[in-house]
Amino acid sequence: MAVRDGGTLWVCDFDGTLYRGWLARFTHGISNTDLFWQVFLRCPGWQRRWRLLKGGHRVHALHRRLLQQRRAGAISSGEVDAQCVQALRQLFCQEANEWQIQHAGEALARGFAPQAATVLQRWLGPTDRVLVLSKAFMPVLLPACLHLSALLNRPVDVVGNRLTGDDGVLRSEDKQRELQAFLEGYSCARAVVIGDTEEDIGMHRTLTDLGIASRLVAMSPKDPRIRAEADLVLPSWRHAMEHPFGE
Repeated sequence: MAVRDGGTLWVCDFDGTLYRGWLARFTHGISNTDLFWQVFLRCPGWQRRWRLLKGGHRVHALHRRLLQQRRAGAISSGEVDAQCVQALRQLFCQEANEWQIQHAGEALARGFAPQAATVLQRWLGPTDRVLVLSKAFMPVLLPACLHLSALLNRPVDVVGNRLTGDDGVLRSEDKQRELQAFLEGYSCARAVVIGDTEEDIGMHRTLTDLGIASRLVAMSPKDPRIRAEADLVLPSWRHAMEHPFGE
């Protein structure tokens, strides 16, 4: 039976939304890229580091080819992400061990966008729930969301890509199914989706189709489509500091 508490469900994207990262100017808030460099720093011996670096170059080249296909309309941006995540996952499994990945993820746990936690503290009601739903890897998401949970003084649920096991890579439709599965155990009448790409539009529409009154916040949006559909467009969390959206 679903839990009903009358609160609002806040569905937050991670990369580029909550997360700004370790080298934001170069990696643009993509935690998987930051994780690669943190793992690289922890790899013992130059031979393994060189293999990891060559593998990273192959993933980067794949990303550039896929972006060209996306611009030509051959594939979606979600498919670009999924293929790159799968390639990076294989690279980590081949060239890094669990200890290196775990400590690399922990090093990124405080990479939140400035003011993000402060804004959420102001916007969240006493019975509201937070779900972080992302294609980022769980070794980054788990410590980061534990840190966010401590800042917000409430539990934060998290769904992301695993590096081990037989689980596939999350695609856009998988994220929507994960959201529906989460709502089987938690039922709400209202929701807010905070994100920066068209995938977050999919989250918003999924909630609306389920009869939940959903609002969409485009935070530092990268896609004109989310700008067009959002109930609120904010260039940064700093600008959100002055907005009484959750009140």
